[in-house]
Amino acid sequence: MNDIKDIIANNLIKLRKKHKLTQNELAEKLNYSDNAISRWERGEVTPSIETLDQIAKYFDVPLSSLIEDNALGVSEKQDKKILRNKLAIILLFMSLVWLVATITFVYGKVIFNINLWIVFVWAVPVSCLVLYPFNAYWGKYIWKFVILSVFQWSLLACFYLQFIEYNMWLVFVVGIPIQVALSIWAFLKPKSFHR
Repeated sequence: MNDIKDIIANNLIKLRKKHKLTQNELAEKLNYSDNAISRWERGEVTPSIETLDQIAKYFDVPLSSLIEDNALGVSEKQDKKILRNKLAIILLFMSLVWLVATITFVYGKVIFNINLWIVFVWAVPVSCLVLYPFNAYWGKYIWKFVILSVFQWSLLACFYLQFIEYNMWLVFVVGIPIQVALSIWAFLKPKSFHR
């Protein structure tokens, strides 16, 4: 069995590299010197239990993943399983949107003999509305920009196609300043407290 100092050192290195941090950056986040981080990672000194708890909270991992051998390998497997579950939930809700669109299309065609192809176009911005809260909770910052951009342009396309007889192509001009504002907003990414 490995020495506890070596286990902690290896787990710290794995966590730091997983989050793409240098020793200096991690030291700044934890309010320690980069020399202290270096000594921990070399196994010369073991951080106090309070410091280990602070590190675990910063990386959002259980304390046991710092002090147990191969705990991070198990954690990565759990992360993949959680990611698959999140993806399954998102796909389930998205499929419900498209199921409703399909049922509406078929119902309109069979019962009223109306071609409601436009419901599939409207399903795109509705899908974005369904995705947005999931992304806000689970997703990455850049996807917020992508979802909002797709929502905006698909919504404008829906209005244009819904009222195509009025030839409202100028509605797309409205999207340009909105897209510029979204792009500026995306580059003004707020600094995250944790990472």
